[in-house]
Amino acid sequence: MAIKIPFQVGITGGIGSGKSIVARLFSMYDVPVYESDTEARKLYLRPEIREKVIHLLGSKSYNENMKPDTAFIAGQIYADPVKREKLNSILHPAVALHYQSWLKQQHHPYVLKVAALLFEADIAKHLDYLVLIISTQNLKEERVEKRDRFRSKDQIQKIMESQWNDEKKIPLADSILYNDEDHSLIEQVDNLNRQILTKASTL
Repeated sequence: MAIKIPFQVGITGGIGSGKSIVARLFSMYDVPVYESDTEARKLYLRPEIREKVIHLLGSKSYNENMKPDTAFIAGQIYADPVKREKLNSILHPAVALHYQSWLKQQHHPYVLKVAALLFEADIAKHLDYLVLIISTQNLKEERVEKRDRFRSKDQIQKIMESQWNDEKKIPLADSILYNDEDHSLIEQVDNLNRQILTKASTL
C-alpha cells in the first residue's frame, strides 16, 4: 500500500518576522512542524557535512568540540555570496532528503515546513500551500538583535539584503500572516488552521 503523504504547507518570512512563534502556535493544534534551520544545524554534525564545510570555510568553522561555530560561519557566508551559495548547495540537498524521510512518518492531515529561503531556494514548488509572515522592519531588527546577540548589526543587515523582500514574495504566497502590533497572530493562526484543514480534507 502506498504511503499517504500529508498536505504540505510552507511557512516563510524574512529574518525576524516570527517564523518560530508561528510554528509554535500551529503545534498547539498538534500540527507536525519541520523547522529547516533547526534541522540544518543538526546536519552540520554529520561527518560528511562537516568535512565539506571545513573544506569550504576552513577549520575555524568548528570549535574544539567539533560543533559548528555559527558566528564564524555567518561572518564568512554573509560577507561572500559565492561561499553562501556553495554552503547552501551542501546543506539544502541534505535537508531536503531528511525532510522527505520525516514526512513519510507523519499522519496528521497536514504538516508545516518552516524555511527562511522557501522561495529563494526554489523549495516552494514542492509544497501544496505557501504562507508568508510579514512584519515591520523595525520589529524584525529588534527581534533579531535581541535573539542573535552574536550577530553584528552589519551581519543582520547583510542577511536581510540576501533575502527577497516582501513585495517580491507576496504574489507567490497563498496566505499572509501579519506579525505586528496591529493584528492578533493567535486569531490569524486559528483561522488559517481551519482553512488548511478544509483544503487538506478535499484531497
